[in-house]
Amino acid sequence: MAMRRIVPVVLAIALVGCGSIGAIGVPWRRSSPPPPLEPAALPPVEVAELPPPGGDAGLPADGAEVEPLAQPGAATASNAPLAAGALGRTDLLGGWTITTEGDSCQLFMTLTSWTGGYRASTRGCSSDLLKSISAWNLEGSQVTLAGQGGKPVARLQPSGSNRFAGTGEALGGAVTFYR
Repeated sequence: MAMRRIVPVVLAIALVGCGSIGAIGVPWRRSSPPPPLEPAALPPVEVAELPPPGGDAGLPADGAEVEPLAQPGAATASNAPLAAGALGRTDLLGGWTITTEGDSCQLFMTLTSWTGGYRASTRGCSSDLLKSISAWNLEGSQVTLAGQGGKPVARLQPSGSNRFAGTGEALGGAVTFYR
């Protein structure tokens, strides 16, 4: 019974010793206040007019206007038109909209090696054909979408700016993907 009273007292004393005196509310006094801080010397502030946005480097001497590097709605790496014959694997990376008879959903292509070429996945598809896509490969300008075991599901050719069209292997229906 005496042990039941001693253990909590010993624990309380030990915990009090772990904290600082000021942290538990017991005031203590310093012998003298700390010395005041001296202000640091700062360099003088320079005032100057800023150049126009983008700077003036590269402006023609006669003051003629220069075309901006990128304009709103201009082609970028992700939406640049794909030229026939210049199609590379990196042109196909990322998200696309894929459609087949009455179904439209998302197609994602990566450069992760996979059975049948590189990893592909679909999201939001109701068609069994589109749900089965798990890989893609590029041979020349032909894109092959493959399913389980690398078996081709659809073969497509470029059919416009960032657009591919072809047919499904099993059902023979039209398949397109675009962005």
